[in-house]
Amino acid sequence: MKPINRLKYIVPTVQVLLLVAAGLWPHILGKYCDDRPEVIDGYAYAPIYILVKVNFPLAIAWFPIFSSLTWASSQSYLRLTSGAEAVVRAVLDLAIVSSVALFWYFVVVETEKRRRGASLIRFKSRALETLKGIVLIAAGVGALAYACWDGHRLFLLAQLNASSLYWIRMVYAVVGGLFLVMWAILLIKVGIKDLVAFVREPSA
Repeated sequence: MKPINRLKYIVPTVQVLLLVAAGLWPHILGKYCDDRPEVIDGYAYAPIYILVKVNFPLAIAWFPIFSSLTWASSQSYLRLTSGAEAVVRAVLDLAIVSSVALFWYFVVVETEKRRRGASLIRFKSRALETLKGIVLIAAGVGALAYACWDGHRLFLLAQLNASSLYWIRMVYAVVGGLFLVMWAILLIKVGIKDLVAFVREPSA
């Protein structure tokens, strides 16, 4: 089996395992530190926060869905029984895990195709290709802006909270910020490259 064929399955599998482990970690930590809420607040959700930034483009796609669900819940539009709520959570969890696997499968395949000068997201329509480039660049700028805003927010929280939480806040800011900056560079670079390549192509 070629290395690229292995990576198509290894990378999504690793990402899914990391996501599942991050989802279980708060429950595990809560069993041993249920009398220390500051520890749970500081350490339990660190892996999830960082993985959101690792999967930043996918997080953008999920953001409207979770925002809508949160708003509907706050406005009492979603009045579910405990059983129905458990089913909805299970469906959402399955959808998130599946989307992470598909996203990283796409990333690996797209990376290999671009090495050969091709792409899975190249359109013949000039309007669609232009829109794609603008969206990629905008997402990259958004990742950079989010890195700056979130880093500043976490730095302030680190100063306000107890000294025991200072370094974990710094880890959030530095590690999460690095992933966001990498996505920003990649998305902006790909967006500009695709726009320039398409503009240089002779019109049909």
